[in-house]
Amino acid sequence: MNRFGRLLAALATALLLITLGGCSEKDDGTTPKAVNEKLPALKLTDDTPDLLLTWIDERGATHTGVSIAEVPESDRKQVRIITKTAGHGQLFYVADLRKKRPDGSYAVSTMARHEWEGVIEKRRAAYRAKHAPPPVASASSSASGHQAGLTAGITAIVYGAAWCKPCHHAAAFLKKRGVKVIEYDIERDRKRGVEMRKKLRSIGRPSGSIPVIDLAGTIIVGFSPRTIDRTIAKLKKGGTKL
Repeated sequence: MNRFGRLLAALATALLLITLGGCSEKDDGTTPKAVNEKLPALKLTDDTPDLLLTWIDERGATHTGVSIAEVPESDRKQVRIITKTAGHGQLFYVADLRKKRPDGSYAVSTMARHEWEGVIEKRRAAYRAKHAPPPVASASSSASGHQAGLTAGITAIVYGAAWCKPCHHAAAFLKKRGVKVIEYDIERDRKRGVEMRKKLRSIGRPSGSIPVIDLAGTIIVGFSPRTIDRTIAKLKKGGTKL
């Protein structure tokens, strides 16, 4: 085959790849991919079993429950719904629980995980703008190192979810303080979700925002560096064996 023939053959191959949707370059995994999941239709009622619900309060804090009755009236506009078999991936159900349809069901749509995270961040930003907290002074590196030495042997369990940034921040903060951290995703491990709610009930809280932190037996709801530091100080002062 002469040079001209080889060029024609290469051009034909390229056109065939374009037509078939192919690509001559290997995907390195960094190109964002669209959510192509499809969830089955969900008829959501007050009696629908095996649910895990997540709602967002005015501060942007997330709360979880297992029944629609647990969701406060003020936070019912957008409630994330995970069933026993659906909603664990990048796409999940979102329900409007403010009003029932004539058949007793609620309006349900789907939302991608990154969209849900955007809703949370928007709510938090709005709350921060309205209630700007005073700046918190950071500890010096030497003080942090000393603190890490004091907390050797303390274990904390962080109940959270993969999409929950405060959960990851709490785990990182505890590790920085020298605390051994065990992280549980309550959406992927329902037994841990039940375990978390049991601990919340033990302190008189039927539900709570995540993260929920079990710091050597002390239950902390939400990520508060000051609360964590005060709890660690009390544990060491009391000589608690951990």
